[in-house]
This record gives sequence, structure tokens and C-alpha cells, in this order.
Amino acid sequence: MSRRSFLAGSAILGALAFSGALSGCSSPTGSATGLAATGDGATGDGAADAGEPIVMVWLPDNSSADLSGAREVIAAAITKACGRPAEMLTTVDYNVTIEAIATGKAQIAYLGSEGYVQANRKNPAVQAAFTESDEEGGLDGACYYSRIAVLAENADQYRSGATYSIDNIRGASFSFVSATSTSGFAVPSATIVEKFGLESSDELLESGSFFSEVLFGNSHQGSAVNLLSGDADAAAFDDVDVDMYFDLVEGEANTVGARYRVRDDAGDPFEAVHGKEFVIIGIAPVLNAPICFNEEALPAADREKIVAYFCSDEVANDPAIFMDPEDENAKGIWEKESPAKCFVEVDDAWYDPIRELGGAA
Repeated sequence: MSRRSFLAGSAILGALAFSGALSGCSSPTGSATGLAATGDGATGDGAADAGEPIVMVWLPDNSSADLSGAREVIAAAITKACGRPAEMLTTVDYNVTIEAIATGKAQIAYLGSEGYVQANRKNPAVQAAFTESDEEGGLDGACYYSRIAVLAENADQYRSGATYSIDNIRGASFSFVSATSTSGFAVPSATIVEKFGLESSDELLESGSFFSEVLFGNSHQGSAVNLLSGDADAAAFDDVDVDMYFDLVEGEANTVGARYRVRDDAGDPFEAVHGKEFVIIGIAPVLNAPICFNEEALPAADREKIVAYFCSDEVANDPAIFMDPEDENAKGIWEKESPAKCFVEVDDAWYDPIRELGGAA
């Protein structure tokens, strides 16, 4: 089965995926509200000459201080690829990130697939360039996971025979990541709409409608903390942005019924919830997030050099970019789960299954 048809069958019609175990398929001067540049400052709109920095914008999930080293490695790789300096622009808001790439304030972005589709809708010049491969170095299994979780101490309320389900989430307080998050809103909301026969995901956004209260974490870490602190009964968040803070203590990773505990050394924002546990009650695969360009703001010659370098064996085998998953001290964004793991080129059409979720068509 192709990767795209798999997503159409599992994530888009996600009620089946979320109702049972699913395994298989990861000197600031920013001027816009919510942005903070971690380099020397942001460039203006439009194409830049060879001496001007290339600005890459990051979602809140990848903007934390503990990932600053990982971002700077990417900045150095961009410079090595095309000879231009690069600056990393961090954000605290999904919408600001999307606006930065759509307007050309940033020329490169690492977005979730829903965020990418929305940025492309705002400005068709925003185009997907490459993404993280599957463990075979291709795209057929290039996915991560959207999860709905509850506190372990309350998990019996969501029992369904020998497993768990989302059948009893109506009326609960619920935390999403952001309305523009793929795995933190688009996929779980499509699942809930389908399963409960709702008219649209709008019913999930208003407290007192489907959920008793609706919260937004503004990052996957924030949504997880909303759950673990007891502010929400259930929450949506992915695996790739938070699992470095957790230990799997029961079950198989990324399956319904898997139980995780917050590590005692987990940093911000998990310091106040060390030792708290959650259980997955629903899960679905999501297309891997793209690194994309604003093609109006970045010349074709630079784009081609960046794609060629990032999709090379040199980058694939660089432990500073694809970190060793067994190294508990490594702080990074992508993991080298297999020798073939790498970046591979994608195009806009590969994300059509996300458009079919309905939120960004």
C-alpha cells in the first residue's frame, strides 16, 4: 500500500485508527509579535543577495531553549549548502510561524503538514521541499503519530473491553495544541467528527459544545502539560515533539494502551509534573512534516543547493542532525532509527491527504 493511500484510509477516516491499537505506519531582533530571532536578526521580504542571511522559522515545539544547539546545526548546514549565512527564528505561536513563511519574513520553515497546507493556501509560493524519510530511506512509511491521551489514574474511565477507546470523551475537558496543528488538532478533530457524527470541527473549538472546556497548549509540550497537570481530562499531542521527556513503562510504543511516565530529569515545561503518567486511548499516523521554502523569497539556485545538500549522505550520516536514539544526552529534532534514515524530496501534492481532512482545502 502506498504511503498516501495509507493516510487516506487511516488518518483521514481516522475513527478506526483512533478506536483500536494501531502499530507501524518522528542577539534577537525579531520584529513580528511572537517571533524571536536566535541569530543577528530577521531579513525583510523578497529575495536577498548572497551576503544577506537566510532566515528559517520554527514552530513553538522546536523553539525551546534546549533545542538551540540543534537549530544552530541546521543554520550551519544551510550555510555550507549555499554559502549564505543563516539565522534561526523561533516562535511562540503557530499562526505567527505560518505568517512568517507566507509573507517572506522567513525564507525556510519547518512546519507540520497542516501548517504547511495553510501556509501554501495563504501564498502558493510556499512549497514543500524535503522531509524525514521512513526507516528504509523512502516515503512509504514516512509518518509520526497523533495521540489522544488521558491520565493513567483516570484511564479506566475510557476502557473498552480489553483495550481503550475515545468513546467517553464527550463532555470531558480537552486540550489541543493549536487549531493549525496537524497532529495536535487536524487529525484528532477529523477523527472525533467522524466517530461522533458531528457537522464540523467547529463544534470542538467552543467550550460547552462537545467538550466541557477546550484548552490550547500552543505546543505539543504545552498540551501534554495541560493533561499531566490536571487542567484537561484528555489531550492531543504527537510523539516526536515530546517523547524525549517520557519513559515508556507499559505496552508497546505508539499503540492504544501504552503508558508513559514523565522522566525525573525532564526539563521545561515538565518540571512540575515529574513522575506523572498518561495512557494512549487513541492514535493515528500523520505525514511527516516538510521543510519548505517561500520560492518568491529564496532564489532557485539557493533552493537547489540546500535540497541537494540536505538530501545527501553527508547529512544523513551526521549525528548532529540525525541523532543516535540511544544517546539520552542528545538534544535534537530527528533521530537515526536505521542506517537508511535520511531527508528525501517531496512536493506539494504529497500533502493532498492533509487537505482532504477538510481544515485547509
